[in-house]
Amino acid sequence: MTTRTPDIDTSDLSSSDALEAARVCVWVWDADTRTLSIRASGASVLPEIEGDWQLKDLTKILDGLSGTALCNALEPDSPSDDEISVELGFAKGGTLRLLGARGSPKTARGLVFATGNSAVPAIEIDLEPVYQPIIRLRDGSIAGFEALARWRDPEGNLQPVSELSHLGNPLAGARLALNMLEGASTALARWHEKYESLNLFVQVNLTGADLFRGDVLERVSSIVQSELFPSNALRVELTEQMAFRDFDAGVAAAVALQASGVALVLDDFGSGYSSLAWLASIPAIGIKLDPQLTQLPVSPRTDSVLSGIARLARSLGMTITAEGIEDFDRVQFLRGIGCDYVQGFAYARPMSFDAATKFLGSQKQLEELKT
Repeated sequence: MTTRTPDIDTSDLSSSDALEAARVCVWVWDADTRTLSIRASGASVLPEIEGDWQLKDLTKILDGLSGTALCNALEPDSPSDDEISVELGFAKGGTLRLLGARGSPKTARGLVFATGNSAVPAIEIDLEPVYQPIIRLRDGSIAGFEALARWRDPEGNLQPVSELSHLGNPLAGARLALNMLEGASTALARWHEKYESLNLFVQVNLTGADLFRGDVLERVSSIVQSELFPSNALRVELTEQMAFRDFDAGVAAAVALQASGVALVLDDFGSGYSSLAWLASIPAIGIKLDPQLTQLPVSPRTDSVLSGIARLARSLGMTITAEGIEDFDRVQFLRGIGCDYVQGFAYARPMSFDAATKFLGSQKQLEELKT
């Protein structure tokens, strides 16, 4: 490994086009060599800070407090928290945020990105989140919802966002992600205020591209810090598609997201080639079985595959959600192999916030009758 001794003008960090465009880089810490490796992910780069840095060299270009904070985060006297979050102020101006977590006492990884990103333009179409209930198998109660993006066409009908691309109007990722995070967190806060005893969660889908945007990561952090609901009540669903292009970068992004305070769920599990590697590397609390698996024709072979996945997930302390359940024929089997939750048209279709609130009200009344 070649150790870099930086020779840069940090005065450019506060205003350079590179900083504004780069958004995010991946970082990896090696305690044995005291090296912090920073590299670009995708086309956007931060050329001022990319490379393999000795910690002592990097702290020379930081202001005193930031340098001390970085050293304390990467080399704590007694590690008590795996999560790492540090604001890096440069001596000559400019700020970055380093976010991630320790994978072991001697290694850590995550993302570093520019803070204070400019506002993302509002979505000009009529976008509405809808909510599909996620049901507890043990008692049939509502555990939470998955927030799904829909847009209202000129005739007033709700359509999946994917339909926009067919109409020549693709929806930019960051705009959609921020809009959905706002809608889901607002709904979750209102439900927790009205139905606190139900301990609901809401799950939001983010793409790999979303996780490599500083504005998305900052918004997630600010939502969690608002403390309008328990931090693990907002959950992000990740697909392994985000790891296809760069597995290590995908893991670093997921680690950084988890460090911001949300819980992670592996979506569409079992649909791709890297599911097991993804499962071993991501600090997720649960998996969602892909509908391609749950809707396979019943056979001893299919049952063995589903049972094996369930045993593996439970051995890792993860919850299991069976997605795409369109009838009740397999519910007893899914309960028997240890699935915690089910989601699908057999139980409920996606619904508006108002309809979901009424749905919750019905469950609350049933709970009160039981007591």
